[in-house]
Amino acid sequence: MLIQFYRIVILLLSITFLNSCKTNENVTGQSMNPDGRYDSEFPDKSVSDQLSEISKSIKKLDCLAFYMTYVFPPENQLKTNSITKENIKELSVSEDVTNESVAGTATIVYYDGKTIGLLTCAHVVDYPDTIFNWYDAEKTILQSISVKVRQQNYITGLPDGEDIEIVVLDRKNDIALLKKKLDAHVERQDVFTYKSGNTGELEWGTFVYIMGYPLGNLMVTRAIVSNPDKTKNGVFLTDALYNKGISGSPVFALRDGVPNFEWIGMAKSASAENFTYLKPDEDMLDHTHVKYPYQGVFYAQKKLNINYGVTFSVTIEAIESFYKKNKRMIENAGINFDELLP
Repeated sequence: MLIQFYRIVILLLSITFLNSCKTNENVTGQSMNPDGRYDSEFPDKSVSDQLSEISKSIKKLDCLAFYMTYVFPPENQLKTNSITKENIKELSVSEDVTNESVAGTATIVYYDGKTIGLLTCAHVVDYPDTIFNWYDAEKTILQSISVKVRQQNYITGLPDGEDIEIVVLDRKNDIALLKKKLDAHVERQDVFTYKSGNTGELEWGTFVYIMGYPLGNLMVTRAIVSNPDKTKNGVFLTDALYNKGISGSPVFALRDGVPNFEWIGMAKSASAENFTYLKPDEDMLDHTHVKYPYQGVFYAQKKLNINYGVTFSVTIEAIESFYKKNKRMIENAGINFDELLP
């Protein structure tokens, strides 16, 4: 009995000692210590539910423009004022249908059962009506004219209805508002309704999320804000890995932890460099031996090299200013202006 008594006493002392070693430090994360600032570290809780909700309002946008291209011989030394609708075919030596395509991301920002409003970057949907190419650097001898004959804007996952229209477009700030009038349908559309943030409160190291369709895949990526003082010109900088298709993706940040997401902007572009290289005739490649010098025709090709990790985003303040500046056009398009500002 005495031995059993000592065992019980030792066990109780051990439990008391272990309890005394426990710390009272708060380990639940930033949300338990709100400071009113945007978070600069990983969230302490899962954000999967919030990201899943946001993803329902993010859509893939594909734009395709068709051009009729007329080519002119250099000896004619034509200028733009020499060309009219009546003589363009007569003066050209060839004509062909060409196309230009761009992929991006659009966010549903409005839905009333009859009309859907979507926000994206202007450069995704902005195709010039006419494109001129020249034989000389001074642009005095016209080589070709490409005239836009049709443009198709397609957004995956929307109900049937009319073609997507450009309501208003701001090239300077790279913002565009689109709309689609719907046929009778049953399924309701999810709208991006997270509250607007304040990019003036971004700091070095603020943690942000970007969701969109890089290379055609719905993805979320995280990034860190740098040089926040540069937000005054309507753009802020992050280290997000930019890929084609991410333009138009919403950017959002957490303030005092989950679930306090705020919408702070829209990804628009990356740092990039253009370079030109010589490309052999594709029809000759199958008949070319790599052991011998290529004797065929070379063509000059331009390529854009993206500097990954340097991504620019439009501020939420620029988006709100865009809405207010174009209020009349937006309302004339059948979109309730007041519902655009969450």
